[in-house]
Amino acid sequence: MATDELKTFTATYDWAKTWRDLPWAHDEATLFLAEICAKRKPGRALDIGCGAGTDSVYLAQRGWEVTALDFIPKALEFTAVRAREAGVSVTPVQADITAWRAEQPYDLVLDHGLLHNLDPARHAAYRQTVLQALAGEGDFLLLHWHPRFPGQGNGKMGPRRVSREEIQAFFAPDLQERFYAREEFEDLPELVGGGMTQAYYWFRHNQAQRQPAVLLEQVQATLGRQKVDAAGLIAAAGAGPVAARLVARDLHSRLIGPGRLGISHQVLPPAEAEQRMREWAVQSGLDPHHVQQLFNLFMSADHGDICGATPKCTQCEVRFCKRLRHR
Repeated sequence: MATDELKTFTATYDWAKTWRDLPWAHDEATLFLAEICAKRKPGRALDIGCGAGTDSVYLAQRGWEVTALDFIPKALEFTAVRAREAGVSVTPVQADITAWRAEQPYDLVLDHGLLHNLDPARHAAYRQTVLQALAGEGDFLLLHWHPRFPGQGNGKMGPRRVSREEIQAFFAPDLQERFYAREEFEDLPELVGGGMTQAYYWFRHNQAQRQPAVLLEQVQATLGRQKVDAAGLIAAAGAGPVAARLVARDLHSRLIGPGRLGISHQVLPPAEAEQRMREWAVQSGLDPHHVQQLFNLFMSADHGDICGATPKCTQCEVRFCKRLRHR
C-alpha cells in the first residue's frame, strides 16, 4: 500500500470512535446487492476494502460465506464487532488488495469505494486481483465517483473522479457491464472537490471473450432451430459473402456492442464494428471469414431474422447475450 494512502486512512480510523464516525460509513447495503441476493443462492463473497463492514454483515446475514478484506486493522475490528452484534461470522483478512490473491474463486466480489481511492499506478494490479478472484459465473459490484460535469477536477484529498466510459474501458474486454445506476451529491466540501456523481456498476465476465467457441456453437444452434443450413450456405459462398440481407446498416454495431454480445464495450461505427469483429475472431483463434459469414446469417432477414433490427430473443439459443433478460 502506498505510504500516503496508508497514512490518510490510518489517521481517519484512529480518529473514529465508532464505525458511524467514518466519512464513508453507510447503513444500507450497496446498490444491486439485494438484487443479487434475491437472484442467486448464497455462495462465497469477497468484500474488498470492507471499511465499516455494512456489506459484509448484510451478506453474512443472508447465508453468504464472507471474506472481509481491508489493509487497516481497525476496519476489520469494526466489521468483527458488527458481525458479532448481528450474530453472524465473517472471515477477516488484513491485506493490500494489489498484493493479495484468492485461493478459491468467489461468486461475488464487491468494492464499495476502494478503487477510486487507489493510486492509479496500482490499478493494473487491482484489476488482476479482481479478475483472478471472480468465479466464471460470478458477479462484481463496484461503487465509484464520477464528475458531475465535464472537466470537474478532483479535490486535494478523497476519491478520484473518472467517467463511466473510462470504467468500462478499464475492465474491458474481460468484464461486461450488466447494470449501471447513479445518484447526485451536490453539497460536499471543496476539500474533496465539491459535488460528485456516485455510480454503481454490476459487472459479469464477458463470456464472448471467455468462451468464443461456445458462442459460435450457440449461434449455429439458433440457426439450426430455424432450419437454416449455415454450413451449406457458407460453403456455397466460398471466399465471397454469404447471401444474407441485412435490413439496417448498423446491425454489426448492434450485434457486437454492449447491448448484445459485448465483443465491444462501446457502440462502434459500422466499418469499425466489422473490423472489431474480425479482430475478436483472430484473437480468439477463430476464422474471421467464417465468423463474419455466420453472424451475417444470424442477422439476415432472409434466414429467420433472429438478431436483426428487432431481435427475436425468445427464439435464440445464445446464452451470453445482454438481452438474455428479455426471454
